[in-house]
Amino acid sequence: REAKASTRSSDLQSRVPQGLETPNYTILATRQRAGYEIRQYEPFSVCSVSMSTPRPDNVNATDAKLSNPQLPGARAFGALAGYLFGKNQESTAMKMTTPVFSTGEGGNRAMSFVLPSMYWKEDGVEDAPQPLEGSGVSLARDAGGARAALMFGGIAGKREVETRKQQLRSALEKDKDWKAAPDATVTTAQYNDPFTPPWKRRNEVCIEVVPRST
Repeated sequence: REAKASTRSSDLQSRVPQGLETPNYTILATRQRAGYEIRQYEPFSVCSVSMSTPRPDNVNATDAKLSNPQLPGARAFGALAGYLFGKNQESTAMKMTTPVFSTGEGGNRAMSFVLPSMYWKEDGVEDAPQPLEGSGVSLARDAGGARAALMFGGIAGKREVETRKQQLRSALEKDKDWKAAPDATVTTAQYNDPFTPPWKRRNEVCIEVVPRST
């Protein structure tokens, strides 16, 4: 069983699209039976936008045009893609990164793209191209830290994500060394574009953790 879990984990690890930057981390511990691992992330920067707030009327000035605007989260994705691909104050096009993060619940949901690594340093957000006024896009630096991450394939639909979130939280309750940080929320990460077949996708749910002794 452990060998099978290890093989599956290795397969999911390999599904990160080649050539795209992604946050750096080291694996502190692996929980093969429970299907998750503890990672130590280095700092990185993100651009974010609300998934609940309506897009502005002049959306063509700030957002990228999408081939499938009817997909869940498409409007938020278009806002971030617009910023990343040049609809910013410097008209600077940047390279796509991975994964796409989704956080929050209900009316407080947000989507984030990782900024290119040249903007991950401490003052990187100030150096990055600034979003257009009215775009709703904001920039922030993620300090990194310890997180538990559970990988899974297929389509990250609402029901599947909720199941995986509960799976991770339940597993952490039994972890002898790590526990969820106080008031921590679970983040969803999707590494592949919508055109990737479900059996080739890598998704994750992750949450900030602290040593159980603290």
